[in-house]
Amino acid sequence: MSAVFTRSKDREGAYDFLESPHAPQAAFAESMFKCTAERTRGEKVVYVPIDLTTLSLTDIDGEKFGPVGSPNRAVRGLMVANAMAVTTHGVPMGLIDQQYWMRDETDAMTKKARTERNHDRPFEDKQGSRFTSAAENAVRRLGAVGVVPWVIIDREGDNRDIIFRLANMACAFTVRASWNRSVGKYRSQWKLRDELEAQPSLCSAQVELPRNGARRARTAVLEVRSVRANVRFDRDDDRASLELFAVLVREKGRRRDAKAPLDWLLYTNLPVADAEGALKILAAYRARWRIEEFHRTWKSGACNVETTQLRSFEAVAKWATILSAVSTRIERLKYLARNDPTLPATTELEPIEVEALLAERRSRVDRRVRLPKVPTIGDATNWIAEMGGWMGQKTSGPPGSTTIARGLQVLAVYTRALVDLRRGDARFHPRGVKEESIG
Repeated sequence: MSAVFTRSKDREGAYDFLESPHAPQAAFAESMFKCTAERTRGEKVVYVPIDLTTLSLTDIDGEKFGPVGSPNRAVRGLMVANAMAVTTHGVPMGLIDQQYWMRDETDAMTKKARTERNHDRPFEDKQGSRFTSAAENAVRRLGAVGVVPWVIIDREGDNRDIIFRLANMACAFTVRASWNRSVGKYRSQWKLRDELEAQPSLCSAQVELPRNGARRARTAVLEVRSVRANVRFDRDDDRASLELFAVLVREKGRRRDAKAPLDWLLYTNLPVADAEGALKILAAYRARWRIEEFHRTWKSGACNVETTQLRSFEAVAKWATILSAVSTRIERLKYLARNDPTLPATTELEPIEVEALLAERRSRVDRRVRLPKVPTIGDATNWIAEMGGWMGQKTSGPPGSTTIARGLQVLAVYTRALVDLRRGDARFHPRGVKEESIG
């Protein structure tokens, strides 16, 4: 908070606002979801990757928040389920659903005892139900603007209740499998991977894999196989089977770093009969990386949501929701600048922001250099990142989330000054300076 508001009275007002019961977090969130839905209007299909994460927060007395992470770690905080809308070209459009909750206190028991207890709990009381409720909300909000969601979930989604509920929604879905399940008739011993290995390769694709934590970015050649199968989610329950298309994506050759090659087993309710269908499933699953990148921007480097000193569930959720909107904007700028840099800056920036950015840019370059009235999104993002400390050298690489975030803070100051100047604020009319001479 101190990084956003430098004056004590501004910080005090912000804390009062976040703690106020008259500005509920749900209202902020719903407004954000509606804006995301409107942004997708005109698209036929939109990817919706859904993922769960944790916010580790300071809780000295252990009474404000719930346990997060492993039962063996004394970490407190909030659980969060995020669903993001992403175009089929990979552009992040914003969050379409977000849920915060606190876990109950962890009982001291063995892993086996905990598994047996969870087996008897209703699905609605389990963490996995957050995937389906987020999917239901995405279907409702995107359906209101005529868009079909394509839900994407990683291995946590390989659950009978989750997949059966997804199959009954008005959406496409792709879920990565965790288990090599049985296929075919009752008590069949034939496994899904055996079935896939017997199928011919549909295609091979060269894919650029982004950096993920300590994993370096690299290029991989992936081979894709598919089969239509009756997948059994309980060998002893004849009702627990579902006809799905299974897709096996496997990396060809050996990796130079000696690590295991990529191997993705995916379920989908969409037909996969040829190379075109296989590549669509691969593209959809890769869209899941957008939400991982959002979490990295939201939690570290740029927005640092976990460093908040707020001490109530509602205030933290409200502040985290606001930072979610900031994080998605950073991710949109970053993605557009890297993948479609010739678009006009007004694709993402407001006209007044473009004007403020040009004013700041003129202070950096030789006056004889002519700047365009509307720069490209690539140039604008680079200029914003330079305001945030990006060096712009060949060895620097493209701007990242942190420098873009810092630059947006500076741009906000310039934009606010320009708005106040246009309104005739006397603070921005020092004696002897005319308005038209600014910038």
